[in-house]
Amino acid sequence: MQPIVNITRHTKNETHEQWYREIQQSVQAEVKAQKNVKLKLTTKAAFYGLLSGALYAAIFWANTLGGLMLAYIGFGFAILLLGFNFAHDLSHNAIFKSKTLNNTWFEILYGLLGANGYLWKKRHLHSHHHYPNVDDHDADLELGGVIHLSPHQPPKPIHRFQHWYGPLLYASYTLYWIFYKDLVYFFRKKQANLYFERHSPKEWTKLVAFKVFYISYLVITPYVFTDFGWLAILGAFGLMHVLMSWFLLFTFLITHHVEKTIYPEVKLRINSSWMMHQIGSSNDFHPFSRIANFIFGGFNCHVAHHLFPNLCHIYYPTASRIIYAHLIARDIVPNQTGYFEGIWSHIRLLKRSGNFQHQVSDNLGTV
Repeated sequence: MQPIVNITRHTKNETHEQWYREIQQSVQAEVKAQKNVKLKLTTKAAFYGLLSGALYAAIFWANTLGGLMLAYIGFGFAILLLGFNFAHDLSHNAIFKSKTLNNTWFEILYGLLGANGYLWKKRHLHSHHHYPNVDDHDADLELGGVIHLSPHQPPKPIHRFQHWYGPLLYASYTLYWIFYKDLVYFFRKKQANLYFERHSPKEWTKLVAFKVFYISYLVITPYVFTDFGWLAILGAFGLMHVLMSWFLLFTFLITHHVEKTIYPEVKLRINSSWMMHQIGSSNDFHPFSRIANFIFGGFNCHVAHHLFPNLCHIYYPTASRIIYAHLIARDIVPNQTGYFEGIWSHIRLLKRSGNFQHQVSDNLGTV
């Protein structure tokens, strides 16, 4: 069943709307001019798919504990990069013309990662993309109460230490997501601004089937078909998740939660135009780099993604150049860090937001 969304409107600004139309025209012209996009996508899918398959096979070829751990870690990163590059685009129907084909491959990739694609997609499309960094509207701000980010809610005493314990907790994120968060959220009717009245039997079946499949192919099958015992298999599996968690969560977090990103306040309306909200709440890292785009699948070009969510990430470095040129000509500078600079900025944000109810200055045209 489709979630019922509480609609909160942005502040209308005709100037910003005109700017966005001009950016759209420039980006669409470039999209039409680009060639070999399908070939690039196919080549990339083959690369990450074959790499994931080879590293999964390496788990069964390993004859030492060190080799087993390296195979697990390598596979974890390969399948995660496959998800970065394709699952995200598939969720936005940006790969195939068919929505059914997009959704089928999206759920397969999420199943390989052990996560529930159905829930994530609802929350991502109907919550996060409409209201990034908005209290009670952006589902990505729900961090279990242990991490405080919003300037519009008072921190708890424990949050004074979150810049110390936060990065340590992040190491457990993928296991938390797969084996706890998915299950808890499946039973919750209200999720940020979304309301789920009832999940279909099909979704119940997929929830259970994909969890069983994940445990089977990454824990039980290696135990049965290798000479390693439970302790070695679970140790390698756990180490894989620690490293995957840090990489996944820091990559996600620095796209929206660094020192300069905005957290719009909601009264009767969001105190920003839609365009400025998307720009101000997002952070880019290496947005013009095709190498970074090849690795991160467009997460590095997050301003472009939020302005054009249904555009395939192959276009993002070029789209980012166009967007930046338009914005800088109007004295608007999007948030941008390096990858590791973004991580440190996020940790500094944790320290700041945990100690007092900070107010984030919106220098990107809040009206």
